[in-house]
Amino acid sequence: MKENLFIRENSNCWQRLEETIKKFKKSGSKMDISTIDELLSLYDKVSTDLSYSRTYYGNNNTTIYLNKLVGAAHDLIYTKKTSSIGRVFSFYRGEFPMLLRKNFKYFLVSALLFLSGFVFSFIYTMISEQNAGYFLPPQFIDSMGSSPGTISWDGAIMSSFIFTNNIRVGIIAFALGITFGFGSVIILVYNSFPIGCLAALYLNRGQGLAFLSLILPHGILELFAVFVCVAAGLVIGYSLVNPDSYTRKDAFLIRGKDGIKLVCGTIPLFVIAGFIEGYFTPLHISEWIKLAFSFFTLLMLIIYIIWGRLPKKA
Repeated sequence: MKENLFIRENSNCWQRLEETIKKFKKSGSKMDISTIDELLSLYDKVSTDLSYSRTYYGNNNTTIYLNKLVGAAHDLIYTKKTSSIGRVFSFYRGEFPMLLRKNFKYFLVSALLFLSGFVFSFIYTMISEQNAGYFLPPQFIDSMGSSPGTISWDGAIMSSFIFTNNIRVGIIAFALGITFGFGSVIILVYNSFPIGCLAALYLNRGQGLAFLSLILPHGILELFAVFVCVAAGLVIGYSLVNPDSYTRKDAFLIRGKDGIKLVCGTIPLFVIAGFIEGYFTPLHISEWIKLAFSFFTLLMLIIYIIWGRLPKKA
């Protein structure tokens, strides 16, 4: 891209960052959440522009100007005395849900892809239980018994299978974003088949409620985390398909930061889901209590994603 075109396309953003910095200094850092969000967003964008300018235009006037601008914004954001724990808290409290909202379309696509695979295997297994062999290993099918009323759920085997499988799917799906996103899509859909198949088997044998009570308490967080990991892979994939005004390499590096942050944000979700699976899911309590707990988990997750914000600075 020619430098004149680069300046023309991005100068408005640079001006907005200048104005935001002045406003921030004038107010003595007592800013509302929307202004802080804008500062962080503009800082991220102009930092990317600085990197691009250094790469393609060298140490010219544009690069020098952007370097000073990014430096001023950096001082405002990072020179505050905050501990590492505080930064981690800020990330999970505000940056992660904000980043997820920003990339929500990718999350929605991953959820719909999973649902499509789930529905396919569910219907195919409902047609005939013999079709379950296409989606599940024989040992898992055999462990369920052969007729209604004889189902035996081995929590250690079945829950561990689902939990470890979801983590594996999430990590691999993110990594396969490098395949222009196709690998992420394939592995997510393929790994949605066993869940749909299990649901159909239990429903066919009159144990649908039991299945939900054993899957949902920890599955809400697990599946959500998997969808986020896949969304991160799609973010990378789309940056390669449509790099915008950047080269594919630059677009990959820029959008890859968002993808890595999204995956990092899932770590506590997987950990919490693991504790729920290990200590709550196996409890011999009413199935309706487990479902109520699942609904509560989903509600808290929705509230967190919708209202998560960066901590307000003093």
